[in-house]
Amino acid sequence: MIFGPENTLTPGERFIQMKDESQKYISIIFKEWLPLYDSLTLEVKAVLKNIAEQQAEALATRFYDFIFQDPDIARHLTYDLVQERLSSSLAGWVRDILMSEKENLQALAERQYLIGSIHSRIGIPAEAVLRGARQLKAGLIENIRDSETNRETSVAAIYYAIMAINMAVEMMCHAYTLSHYRATKNEEAYRLYSLMDNVPLEYGKQQASLSGWENTAIFNIVSDNKTDINGALLSESEFGLWFRHKCVRYFNKNPQMQEIADLISKVDALLSAWKSSADDSEYKNTQSLLQGIHIHCQQIGSQLGVLFSSLSQMQSGKDTLTSLLNRRYLPVVLKHEVTLAMEYELPMTVAIIDIDHFKEINDSWGHMVGDRAIKHVAELLSDNIRSSDYIFRYGGEEFLLVLVETGAAEAFTILERLRKKISQLAFSVGAETEISITASIGYAVHTGHPDYNLLLSAADSALYVAKRDGRNCVKMHEDDGN
Repeated sequence: MIFGPENTLTPGERFIQMKDESQKYISIIFKEWLPLYDSLTLEVKAVLKNIAEQQAEALATRFYDFIFQDPDIARHLTYDLVQERLSSSLAGWVRDILMSEKENLQALAERQYLIGSIHSRIGIPAEAVLRGARQLKAGLIENIRDSETNRETSVAAIYYAIMAINMAVEMMCHAYTLSHYRATKNEEAYRLYSLMDNVPLEYGKQQASLSGWENTAIFNIVSDNKTDINGALLSESEFGLWFRHKCVRYFNKNPQMQEIADLISKVDALLSAWKSSADDSEYKNTQSLLQGIHIHCQQIGSQLGVLFSSLSQMQSGKDTLTSLLNRRYLPVVLKHEVTLAMEYELPMTVAIIDIDHFKEINDSWGHMVGDRAIKHVAELLSDNIRSSDYIFRYGGEEFLLVLVETGAAEAFTILERLRKKISQLAFSVGAETEISITASIGYAVHTGHPDYNLLLSAADSALYVAKRDGRNCVKMHEDDGN
């Protein structure tokens, strides 16, 4: 669990904009917390301070050792992440809960809302926090009980520690509920948008992708070219990536989904067996192999048709100027992709693209030309990324790309190619007048942290470096360990 800000905020963003519900809830909690704090004697404060200073790290270790027994929680957090960052954050949280002065309690309460919203963002359920908090309280009781303190002081210290932790976790859970409700609404809206967005075009595009892969595979088999088939399994093709990352979100747990997944596995098995077979094996019967692949691909196409046939067109959830995804759905996509990256240990890259000197274009040629320039770059980007990737209008003259299953080197190749295409394609600003548009690109590779805001912040920092270093270049975020 995250018990500290963990540098998750993008530049210029404050911890969390407290809504009326959260402020009202804090005021309710404070009706209990402030009188409770006022009742503390100097002796009780001394006991709490001593426990916090001497046992915070041990309590944090106990917390994470316990919750890591749950495989669902372990899926969200790595051992290295806990050791390097989260354990120290939790130890700091324990010290704050037990030692904060009265004038700092408001800030401490607001911090619980930040923590709860982060838990919601990365998908850690509230019950896991409650389970871990139970271990914290047990550890505190044991430490205070075993200390050389008179019974009255020990009881008062235990009472305050347990009540303070309960109230802090209660505020976290309230924030989690608020954030989770908004996220659920956005996720469902995005799924509906994804389902309904230009169905005939998407269906035709994926049928063509599947057919193109089949033709290439057949050519390699007929030519007995086993070298080129390496790395070209159906699951690794553009169609396979689209199915794994987007089709799953489009159609959720539709029964046709499992059928298609099984068929893709069968096609991959046929190709893999053929590639590793000897010349005198059963796979020397090329006709039988080709027939098997063709039948499976036809069945995949048929199942796709069933999936798409029930959908109708709906144009919503788009940026009005570029028809790209708008920022509303960015958290939904990033949460989904970060979860996949962590669960299957896949690479993932986020890139931010900024049109260079856009203000000069607006000032020199007018806002209509500026809008056309944004559409020009948006169309170029859309035409040159894989169907499995995501592109967003990030705001103003900025775009954001999510490159799935893409590591640092491959991401640089893709982004450098996009940068060159932008700079090499002339843009008309008027009669017989053309200008060159360039773009600065910053990108960051997922490092294993479950909070996608770290990726956004890192990509934004890399973009700053690209603009600082002269623009019209691609820069990767260098992890400084913070």
